[in-house]
Amino acid sequence: MSTDDMDSEMSKSFTAACLDQTRYHDISLTFHVMRLATLWRTRLDRVLRPNGLTLATMRPMAYLMISKTPLTQSDLAALIGVDRSALVRLLDVLEGEGLVVRQTDTQDRRLKMVLLTAEGKKQCKLFHQLAAELEAELTSGLALSQKLTLTQDLDMMEALLSIDHGLSA
Repeated sequence: MSTDDMDSEMSKSFTAACLDQTRYHDISLTFHVMRLATLWRTRLDRVLRPNGLTLATMRPMAYLMISKTPLTQSDLAALIGVDRSALVRLLDVLEGEGLVVRQTDTQDRRLKMVLLTAEGKKQCKLFHQLAAELEAELTSGLALSQKLTLTQDLDMMEALLSIDHGLSA
């Protein structure tokens, strides 16, 4: 059996169907969320890559895109759940590509505000389009009322987790 055949066999055998979710029924939601997050991110990254984008670089930019107010580096790190030093390295790359700029806060010179450039906004627009198309595809089996309920339930859970860990919602 060739390596490709073995990879194909392994891919086939490790699907959700091989999991016995009745064994740990009290944490079935945990397993669903972990698996869904992995699958969704993988699909999104596959959609982004042919367009010259990656989820790793688009993730902080997407948060900047939807933020109601400008974010500091620390705020952005907390929102996306990475340590500040990892974010600084990523922002160095994004700044080098002309997608973001860091500006000193006018009220507190110790703080660096992270802002999208015109090119960064252009990439965010493409990200929005691609992510919206994928979301529509992945939720096509749900009625509008189900999508709204799901979104509200996820919002509530996210708010509870954010409060629990001192994160911004």
